[in-house]
Amino acid sequence: MQEILTDKTETIVSTLLQIGDSVLEVSRDHVITRVWGKDDTLVIYPGLNISEIFNGHIITQSASRVDEAFRTGQGNYLKFTTDIGNYSITYNVRMLPIHPDNDFLFVVVENLSKKSDSGIVEDKWKKALDTAGDGMWDIDVETDKISFSDKWHEIFGYDAADIPTATFWGSKIHPADLVRANKVMDAYLAGEIPYYSVEVRYMCKDGSYKWILSNGVVFSRSGDGRPLRLVGTHTDINERKGAEEKHTASAQLLSKLINSLHSGIVVTDPNRTIIFANQRYCDMFGMEETPEDLLGTSIASGREKRMRLYKDQEQAAARVVTIIERREIVLNDEIDLIDGRVFSRDYLPLVLGDNDKGEIWKFQDITEKKNVDRRFDEQRKFYENILNQIPADIAVFDGQHKYLFVNYNAFRKKELREWMIGKTDEDYARYSNRPYSFVEQRFEIYDRAVKGRQKVEFIEKLIGKDGGEGHHLRILNPVFYENGSLEFLLAYGLDISELVLAQQAIKASADMFASAFDYSGIGMALISPGGKWLDVNNVICQLTGYTKDELLRLTLQDITYPDDLEMDLALVKRMLRKEISTYTLEKRYVSKDRKIVLASLTVSLVWNADDTPRFFIAQIQDITRRKELEKDIYRKNAELEATIGSLINKIGQLEELSHIIAHNLRGPAGNIKMLAEVLDLKIRGGAAASENALSKSLAVEKIVELIQEGSGSLIDSLSTLMEITDIKLNKEIPYVECNLAGIINDITTQLLSTIYEKHAVIKSDLQIESINYPKAYLENILYNFISNSLKYSLPDVPPEITISTARINDAIQISVKDNGLGIDLQKYGDRIFKLNQVFHYGFDSKGVGLYITKTQIESLGGKIEVKSREMEGSEFIVTI
Repeated sequence: MQEILTDKTETIVSTLLQIGDSVLEVSRDHVITRVWGKDDTLVIYPGLNISEIFNGHIITQSASRVDEAFRTGQGNYLKFTTDIGNYSITYNVRMLPIHPDNDFLFVVVENLSKKSDSGIVEDKWKKALDTAGDGMWDIDVETDKISFSDKWHEIFGYDAADIPTATFWGSKIHPADLVRANKVMDAYLAGEIPYYSVEVRYMCKDGSYKWILSNGVVFSRSGDGRPLRLVGTHTDINERKGAEEKHTASAQLLSKLINSLHSGIVVTDPNRTIIFANQRYCDMFGMEETPEDLLGTSIASGREKRMRLYKDQEQAAARVVTIIERREIVLNDEIDLIDGRVFSRDYLPLVLGDNDKGEIWKFQDITEKKNVDRRFDEQRKFYENILNQIPADIAVFDGQHKYLFVNYNAFRKKELREWMIGKTDEDYARYSNRPYSFVEQRFEIYDRAVKGRQKVEFIEKLIGKDGGEGHHLRILNPVFYENGSLEFLLAYGLDISELVLAQQAIKASADMFASAFDYSGIGMALISPGGKWLDVNNVICQLTGYTKDELLRLTLQDITYPDDLEMDLALVKRMLRKEISTYTLEKRYVSKDRKIVLASLTVSLVWNADDTPRFFIAQIQDITRRKELEKDIYRKNAELEATIGSLINKIGQLEELSHIIAHNLRGPAGNIKMLAEVLDLKIRGGAAASENALSKSLAVEKIVELIQEGSGSLIDSLSTLMEITDIKLNKEIPYVECNLAGIINDITTQLLSTIYEKHAVIKSDLQIESINYPKAYLENILYNFISNSLKYSLPDVPPEITISTARINDAIQISVKDNGLGIDLQKYGDRIFKLNQVFHYGFDSKGVGLYITKTQIESLGGKIEVKSREMEGSEFIVTI
């Protein structure tokens, strides 16, 4: 009966008949179910077994090739010849697993005796292989050229011109697979294997790698047997390989679990049918069935019987449902049984990708372990409760100095007590920031007790986190086994700090002078060796702005100006080494309101009876105002000396100038006087005029002309003298090489109190580090700019002042930039450098600083400019 073919089957068969003479549909049991053919050269009927259509040794080969094609999913072929009359006919038989139904494959029978145009046949084969999903490759061995079918290009994404040679295509094999691929090809060409077949990764055009099954054969050889042409296929197996890798990983995990046969194990498939169980599983739940009896049964079928063993059956059943629904790994899930046993249960869902592959249940009897743990825990709690009630430090150590137990009195915090178990005193020293000498002392005493096999007592001094000293009486008692080995070391101790401190207090009271201390006119303080304030008088409180209670919570270092710490510390170390008994120095402190207080500090040290330092006695006197007055006096004296020098210089210049004026003006003035007298005679006339020779020879007009010339000469002389005066009055200002960093440092030192009080930041970017300029002028200019930046800063915003230098063309520029109040240049720009101009009210300002600065700069040939935005800051730029 003619069956209706599906569209895909019809398409495949139609393509295959372009190549072969007959197409057979063969089932997995080798039965030919349908036949299509172009002629009756080979008569084959449906219903026959594949082996029945061939004869001789071909029978065995045909059946095995069909099985191989079904198993591997890859096509294969065989060739045979049959004699008909006086001639022979050769057939090529190909098994192709490309049927739409996986239970069938196609067998193509081709009469090679009728084939004449091999090229046409090859094209047809390429089309057939494309239909089957394989890409065909064809290599000319002698030229190294390679060609591919359309399906091949579709698999890899390359164009025809992308892969010109077989060698180039070989370079696309993944480096890890290349050696294996070459070995298989060598083995095939050497005749060791019947055909070339290897699974490797090839690089696609997009740079990714695909797993490919590469099959091939030698299509033709030379007369001497050399391969001339290789033909084969590439099949995309990337998806299959990915699935195999996931399956392998799950299989390995499953194998590991199943091999743990000391636990009860049961494995199910996706339908929750048991596919494996071990004897331990059956024994744990008292089953009569063997593991073989359970195979193929539902795991749910025995649930009710298992649940009857559980103490809380309802809860246990609900827990199983929750585990299965969540499909998440569960480990160490404990189950209490009615007979007192306790099971630990693990659950492992088996999932490959999105596919459910079943589940694994593992059960372990932990009853004995739970009982031992419970008894031990009860005993431990009993003894710990007793030891925690004892008002002494108690600890137990092993032979490696590790804590086995520590009681409440030793460490009040439970978390710390638990942390200490298994730790040593070395761990505790790191935790509590104690010196290593603490560890060394304890280890030495522990070892002494063990080696001496006797009790050891000692007093231990400890420094608390607050710097206070603690003293403890320690007693160590080693306990040994009967064989003489150490079992543990019992340590207990009492806090005797109060007793020790009371003894020290008696001695300290004799050394203290209460009235002199409390009512002294200068600051006095007692300071611990660690720098903590022990006692202070009222003057210290006034000097620092702190109350006494506040100071006693601080250390000396907390209120010391950072730059002065090392200087003070060096002297303290010398005193502790007894190199000096006292010292005095000037240092800075920071008051509570962030002001810098300059003080004179004198320190001495009181020692304990055991020759350890007890406390320091510090005498502190505020010298801030005195130092400010000294600086003012120094500055005024410097200014006065500069003024005296300038006046002496200018007096000398004026004396010299007076000589020049007398010399240069005497001639023109005498001529004018003489001509004026002659003119007077001319005007009055008479005998006097007749007797004067000059009067006779000069006319009135000529006399006037001479007077005018004399006046002009006098004016020229005066102009020249004025120019000389300007030069003279300025030429003696000394130019020196000025180190800008040093000048800036001097200025910031003068302004340090304001800088510190306002948290100001002074930055320098000095591309030009030294300039030739009058130092007094440069200091005054920079002082004016920096002090203005500090004065006119924004409220509650720390001032940031940047002093920078740079060379611009042939000139040097100095910039002082801040983030202060700024100036509205649109409003005040034309008045900024004029005398008596004030732009911000509420400040102590006379409006003369910028005028003087501009005058100084311009008197030396420089210029000044300003950039400013209100509430954003200003930048003053001086060009020299």
